[in-house]
Amino acid sequence: CAAMATSVLSCISSQPGDLLLSLVSAHEKSKRTREFAKDIMKKDGPKGFFVGIRARFLHVGIIVTIQLLIYDFVKRLCGIAATGVGGH
Repeated sequence: CAAMATSVLSCISSQPGDLLLSLVSAHEKSKRTREFAKDIMKKDGPKGFFVGIRARFLHVGIIVTIQLLIYDFVKRLCGIAATGVGGH
């Protein structure tokens, strides 16, 4: 299902930024975002930016998938092609 694939890609692509945002907010800006990123790279490498991704898939992934399914459903009710221009 395209909606599920899209939600998975959105979870993966937004995880590193959201992780850094959470760290900066939790530590009341005691360090700059760049310093948090360097610390993560030193400690865990690139995989460190994906800590908590399973929970994100469950939470955000389900929400985004449902939103996209509802969006396609409403488009069909309005007579608009669900997958773009052309509507085959």
